[in-house]
Amino acid sequence: QFGQWNNVFGDPILTEAVIDRLIHHSHLIIFKDDSHRYKDSISLNQ
Repeated sequence: QFGQWNNVFGDPILTEAVIDRLIHHSHLIIFKDDSHRYKDSISLNQ
């Protein structure tokens, strides 16, 4: 989710510029199911 990227870059203008360059001429594929890697990382950390 792009909304959380501002936490990484810390500046909303910089975040918007980075996302704009990443998705320019791109096709976004949105998955609605949970990530298997995310599930695995949670189970390893517990």
